[in-house]
Parts: sequence; structure tokens; C-alpha cells
Amino acid sequence: LLLASVAGAEEISYDNVVGILKESQQLLEANRQLQKQSRQLQRLTDELRQAYQQLQALDQQKDEFLYTVTHELRTPLTSIRALAEILADNPDLEEEERARFHHTIGREAERLTRLISLILDLEKLESGQATLVRAPVALADVAAEAADAVGQLARAKGIALHLDVPAALPPLPADRDRLMQVLINLLSNAVKACPPGGTGRIGVLAWPAADALLLCVEDNGKGIASAEHHQIFDKFFQAQNQNMRKPEGSGLGLAITKKLVELHQGRIWVESAPEQGARFFVELPLVAPVRAAAPFSTSFSL
Repeated sequence: LLLASVAGAEEISYDNVVGILKESQQLLEANRQLQKQSRQLQRLTDELRQAYQQLQALDQQKDEFLYTVTHELRTPLTSIRALAEILADNPDLEEEERARFHHTIGREAERLTRLISLILDLEKLESGQATLVRAPVALADVAAEAADAVGQLARAKGIALHLDVPAALPPLPADRDRLMQVLINLLSNAVKACPPGGTGRIGVLAWPAADALLLCVEDNGKGIASAEHHQIFDKFFQAQNQNMRKPEGSGLGLAITKKLVELHQGRIWVESAPEQGARFFVELPLVAPVRAAAPFSTSFSL
């Protein structure tokens, strides 16, 4: 009736009215499609902008990484070259002085070797080339062995090291060597953070939690500001902290530790405050995943 009244009032045929309505519907549908495509284009534009920003950040991170690596490598190389030139230019040096120079050259060479090994290890982890050899692991045994490995460093600074890792804990499906590396890195950092002179204390604790084991390495060192809780797991973070005296170590230990924990499908975090010590927590699953999805990575290779 509506079509007939419109056709009669405007002296338009019924077929023309139907055609106009169909064209209107087609125009509305085309408009909806354009709006949909516009939203899709906007979403793609946002994703491209975000990807571009990530690439810019990655490029800057790569530049900073290469700059810091160059600086860290140059330091021992400079010492080795300078001492070697002194030895070559002064054949009449006293035997005691010559032995001291040789000892320093050897120490700096070992430092250089360790740094190169750490960089290659981290690059392998970040590129996804690292694999795990999982087997049931007794955490108490690994913790005791790691404590023995850093025991001499702790005793030299008068630090008390206490273990509270029950032997009755369920076995972990983990790579024993990689788990040992995690514990040694955390304990070594704790030793460096603790005050010398018999007042330093380090504790290693572990307990079950749901389908995982929780491990904690705590110390009574200088502590970590809350703003740095995430940054300390970045490569060479200590070298970028210009407000403090550069600490011992390469600045790669915690970055490698985080990668190793994540390779086990676990997680690591820190609870700390300035002058209140630090507690590093590691959560590792008791059931090994059948297959882990490869996460998106913005890592780069040397």
C-alpha cells in the first residue's frame, strides 16, 4: 500500500519505486562495508604503528647493547695490552713485578672469556636455539651443590649461608645443569649485594605451591628500588645505572637467569626495598609442558 501510494502521489511506476528502494538498500550495505573496512584499516594502521615503535625500540636497544658490549670487552683488552707492552718494553723488571703482571693478564683474560661465554649464552637463549634436557631433579641436592660452588666467595666476605630446602620436595622435571646455573647466578648476586665483615646473611628456601615449586634466595644487602624491579633483568642494566658505583659482575647474570626460568615455563620476580635486602622468587612447574608455544620475541643476534 505504501509503495502504491508513493507511486500514485509522485506518478512513479511501482517498478521504479522498488528499484529506488533496492538501490537505497545497496547504498546502505555499501556504506556499512565501507565503515567496516575503515575500522579494519584503522586497526591495521594502529598495529603497523605499534610494530614500527617496537622496531625503533629494538633498534635503540641493539645500539645500546652493542655499545655496552664493546665497552665491556675493551676494558680487559686494554689492561692485557698495556701490561703486555710493559713486559715487552722492560725486560729488566723484577721477577716479583713480572709475576704480578702475568697474574693480572691471566685474570683479565679469564674475565674476557667469561664475558664472551655469557654473551653467546644469552644470544642462544634469546634466539630460541637453547634446549632443555629434562629429567627428575631433586631441588635439595642442586641447592646444596650451588651453595658449595659459591661457598668460598661467601666465606671470604664473612657471609652466613643458610639452606632450608626439604629433601622431601617432589622432583622437578628440569634441566639439572640449567637449574644449577639459575641458583649459582642468584647466590652470586646475593653474595655481591651483602655487606662484608660478618654481618651478611643469605637464605635459600623452597616449598611446594599448587602444581609448582617455589624457590626463594634472600639476602640482607643494600636492596633494590621498586622502580628497578623489572629493569634488573635487562641486559647490562647495572652499566646504565649512572647514579651508583658500578657493581661487580657483567650485568648479564639476571638476564640469563630470567631466560632460563622462562625456558622451564616458570617465572621469576623480586621483592625488595632500599636498605631492606632482596628476595628473589622462582616458580617452576612440577609438570613439564608437552609442547610450549614460541612467544613473540624482539631479540636480536650478534
